[in-house]
Amino acid sequence: MINNRKRGWNLWLAAVLWAGCFLFLTLGNTACALQPVGTEAPAPAVAERTIGVRVDSMAGVMPESAAEIQQAAEATQRFFAEQAGLQLNNPVTVVLVPDRPAFIQEVIQRFHISELEARRVAKGVDALAGNGLIVLNVSGVPTTRQRTFLTAHELTHQYQRLLAGNQAGQVKWMLEGMAEAVAAQVVDRQGYFQLQQYRDNWLNGLRSTGQRPGLEEMVLAQDWSRSLDRYGSPVTYKTAGLAVLLLQDQQGLKKICGYFSRLGQQESPENAFYHALGFSMADYVAEYQTKWLRPAS
Repeated sequence: MINNRKRGWNLWLAAVLWAGCFLFLTLGNTACALQPVGTEAPAPAVAERTIGVRVDSMAGVMPESAAEIQQAAEATQRFFAEQAGLQLNNPVTVVLVPDRPAFIQEVIQRFHISELEARRVAKGVDALAGNGLIVLNVSGVPTTRQRTFLTAHELTHQYQRLLAGNQAGQVKWMLEGMAEAVAAQVVDRQGYFQLQQYRDNWLNGLRSTGQRPGLEEMVLAQDWSRSLDRYGSPVTYKTAGLAVLLLQDQQGLKKICGYFSRLGQQESPENAFYHALGFSMADYVAEYQTKWLRPAS
């Protein structure tokens, strides 16, 4: 899910669920991918202080970039603590690399996959995430706003896994949409771009787009991949992001987290959505696509 750049699960999801892209101002910015099934990342070292996020920088990464990403991680943790009463239960390590070649090499080393597989899963993306580990190419996110957005997006997946474990990705538009919505809110809190600007730009951009996916086209991992191929990453991510942002406007973040908690209790996505939010997923999909995405007359 980005400007020059962003998800079953074993570490996270069973395939490349993300594709890189250029996201213009009207569509925001994010990009990441998730570790394929069957590979294990080394357990990150436990920080000496309380459980949280540690940023490790490779040679060539400017200290200013590392500081911005650390600040974004801390802001994301505060957001979840304040808005949903959630805290990470395991440490997360963010490994920063300076450029694309270093990104590929670090992915190979950290996730124990071949160079061919690394290039496949990292094609066009600037972050690869596993359980408790994020590898991020700093050169792919050159501005503070973009770094904040991507960091918050990636960390949101860690919280989703905290709530739902391997079940978190059953409905891709909910998984990715929540990450986009949270990232926009963290950017707003940090003062880099207003949430209302994200909301308006996403909505106006999608309404003016000739082709865009329906949410029903973005449920399973293979659906998401097809949408990325057919409609492109900006439209796919922002269709999901706006859907969850508007849902949060109605219901609040805690209820969305409640959906993921219920998935972790083995409820079906439809039941989890209904019990957490009070109406069916199908009804919300219909409302979103007819009420919100219909071009203004």
